[in-house]
Amino acid sequence: MPMTMDDLDGLTTEELDALEARLERLRSMWEIANLRGQAAIFHDDQHIGEPRRELHAINHPSVDAEALYAFRSKPVVDNLEGNSLVHPLATPIIEVDESNSRARAVWWSLGVEGLSKFREEPMAIISLGMVPGTHIRTEEGWRILSGAWQRTTKNEYHAGWVRSMVPTNTRPPLTPEEDRNWLGKYAYRADGVRLPVPAPPTPDTWVRYPDECDDSWLMADLDE
Repeated sequence: MPMTMDDLDGLTTEELDALEARLERLRSMWEIANLRGQAAIFHDDQHIGEPRRELHAINHPSVDAEALYAFRSKPVVDNLEGNSLVHPLATPIIEVDESNSRARAVWWSLGVEGLSKFREEPMAIISLGMVPGTHIRTEEGWRILSGAWQRTTKNEYHAGWVRSMVPTNTRPPLTPEEDRNWLGKYAYRADGVRLPVPAPPTPDTWVRYPDECDDSWLMADLDE
């Protein structure tokens, strides 16, 4: 039901403060969604080596900034021609803590990719994944503390995910075990039951998992 000026005039100071705090948290949700949208755009290989706005909380004690910069500087294909990574984000589930300084979130991401590792004819790939993560407010605004795209399915377009599951593209290539233990840990397999990970954050996530470096909330649905 819409709130009128008379309704606002009738609120106590405490009620007005609570309403203002709620509005600020809603604004934070919008800012975090934009932050992750920018990260998804810059994930494309075409942006490797380009100057970019820093989106990660590189000054947080838990962040290895040196390793992050080294990872960004290494292209994993011989030639960018024919390569593309397009991963729009959808279905945001964002929970901001009461102090409006930390947030957890999960998005689904349906992507289309073109992949040519060694200048061969590009492979058309369709992939479905989830983007979980923790975010903190810094002096520069909201930044990503942790969390990256996690594969659910990734397959050659015509083959389908039941017959074709393309591993994570890295250089040097990962072994199947290494790939399964990284971004493919909870990916679809034709011979198994997929686990419900990552779990979307619940309204009480910051009560249950108060440490922003504790990522066990992602496995909350496995607690039973």
